Amino acid sequence: MSETMHRGLRLALASLLLVALLAQLAIGMSRSSLTVANFLSFFTVLSNGAAVVMLTLHAAKPDRGSSPTFAIYRGAVTLYMTVTGLIHVVLTAPVATEVGISEPWIDWSIHVVGPIAVFVDWILYPPPTRMPRHAILIWLVFPAAYLGYSLIRGAVLGWYPYPILDPSDAGYTLVAIWSVVGLLVTVVLGFAYLWWSNRRQPAAGPA
Repeated sequence: MSETMHRGLRLALASLLLVALLAQLAIGMSRSSLTVANFLSFFTVLSNGAAVVMLTLHAAKPDRGSSPTFAIYRGAVTLYMTVTGLIHVVLTAPVATEVGISEPWIDWSIHVVGPIAVFVDWILYPPPTRMPRHAILIWLVFPAAYLGYSLIRGAVLGWYPYPILDPSDAGYTLVAIWSVVGLLVTVVLGFAYLWWSNRRQPAAGPA
């Protein structure tokens, strides 16, 4: 694939995700009690928003992908978008109307097309620079912070982005189990993506 076409595809995907997010917000606010604060409290929205930024930056300046810092950011977005796809399969799809997703094309764009496209981009075009092992720790900061934020905010306001995080609905034991499972899955996927990216890169020699 030529660089021009690759840049165009990344920009097109970023545009699709941005339009889908804005449409979801507008429709959700007009048809339900969805607020901007609650909208921005969905992991799906945050991960897709990060993907829009990453894809746009990468399309605007392809050689940015050689930056170790950008490679870590891109890896984080890829990981979070994969988790978004899994959240859709396990949590969002069964309760789509409860979380304000009313249009199939929006659901498809942010839960299927986006995650798969970002994943394929990482597999076919991994960063040309070797990432440090501690990248996985950096990637885990946001999911852990998001979980804490969701539980604390939910306890204060009585609103949770996903039913599985609501103790009054799922029970504290199940919430704890799902939280641990979610973090473990994120860790496993993170190590897999890190290995895939570094597998052809020479290990750094001793300093």
